Amino acid sequence: MATMTKEDLDKYIGQAVDTLKVEVSKSVAELVKENMAKALEPVAKEQHDWMSRILGSQETEVSRKREKGELFGRYARAIAASAMHAKMGQFIAPEDIAKGWGDADVAKFITDYRSKTMTAGDPLAGGFLVPQQFSQDVVELLRPTSVVRRLGATTIPMPVGSLRFPTVSAGTTGYYVGEATNITKTQLATGQITLTFKKLAAVVPFSNDLLRYSSPGADAIVRDDVVRAFGQAENTAFLRGQGVSAAPKGLRYWAAAANVFAANATVSLANTTIDLGKLMQKLMDNNIPFTRPGWIFAPRTWRYLATIQTTTGAYVFREEMNGGRLWGYPYAISTGIPVNLTDGGGTTETEVYLADFADVIIGEAMSMAVDASSEAAYDDGGTTRLAFSRDETVIRAITEHDLGVRRAESVALLNCCTWGA
Repeated sequence: MATMTKEDLDKYIGQAVDTLKVEVSKSVAELVKENMAKALEPVAKEQHDWMSRILGSQETEVSRKREKGELFGRYARAIAASAMHAKMGQFIAPEDIAKGWGDADVAKFITDYRSKTMTAGDPLAGGFLVPQQFSQDVVELLRPTSVVRRLGATTIPMPVGSLRFPTVSAGTTGYYVGEATNITKTQLATGQITLTFKKLAAVVPFSNDLLRYSSPGADAIVRDDVVRAFGQAENTAFLRGQGVSAAPKGLRYWAAAANVFAANATVSLANTTIDLGKLMQKLMDNNIPFTRPGWIFAPRTWRYLATIQTTTGAYVFREEMNGGRLWGYPYAISTGIPVNLTDGGGTTETEVYLADFADVIIGEAMSMAVDASSEAAYDDGGTTRLAFSRDETVIRAITEHDLGVRRAESVALLNCCTWGA
């Protein structure tokens, strides 16, 4: 017998039983119906198992509480699975794959998007916009990965490609006045920065074996890989991006020139303490309120500060740093700060940042987009890999954002630093 769905089976049995009812009693007809169903059950099960292998388990996961960002992973994986099957010459719409995995909500989002963009025949035509609620989960997960976000930068939604933002270049001044004396006129000096979408793309290769079946663990892998790729790129751009080649300008180039100074050439506990104090003074001299202050430095700098000792062998900063703070303020560690800079003529220099992150603004797009390809090539540490030959599907996630600083004086930078080298 050819493949038979449950609906085909029910219809076939119903027709046979209706014929029997004309000539035999109702009880006999029902008995025949029951026996026919048992006899044909393996046929229907074979058809069900075949579809399950293609679409995944039909069992829903309503009873299982989803982790944050897991729906994004499921959404991206359904699109990738569709691309994989298309390459095999067996097109299955991504919404059908999501339904097969028991995710009616994800399927509806995909269906709605495809109906709006008229891409029903091609799973790769222009990519898929990720629903805003899924995108926001990814942005929230970026917070512990992206050091600038973690230390309290303010995120502002940017529904369009650019946003003008007022800055304060000089504050108002108050005066004491005597009786019947005119109040001295003051004026707030302001400026303006423009945040413009900068496109960030994360390319994540994914094993086709994990795309063939429904798996919450696989969804988490997609989610985590995308978040990790976004976070690493942000740490590099948000700290030292020069604002060229379509990348954001980072804190290094937002800092006021007067707030950038070289570390003492001689590395010692005394000079380290002086340099840290100077960083704080740079912000204090400009009346920065220290609303959300924080330090950022390279792992090598962390090791130096955490292990530096007095002449008696006591660790100076280790106890406080074990609690995540330095001089009372939180710190973050990032490899986005190099340890091979040459600003002072050396080859092992690095930087230390102190900023009031209440003045750091991230303009965030309202959504992101996801594409998938089983034929794309991707870079793997300098080596080009071909997804098709490795039985992989490449998932590409794209988001857009920009970074700005309301007051350049809110960022101080110590460079030419060789601590721990």
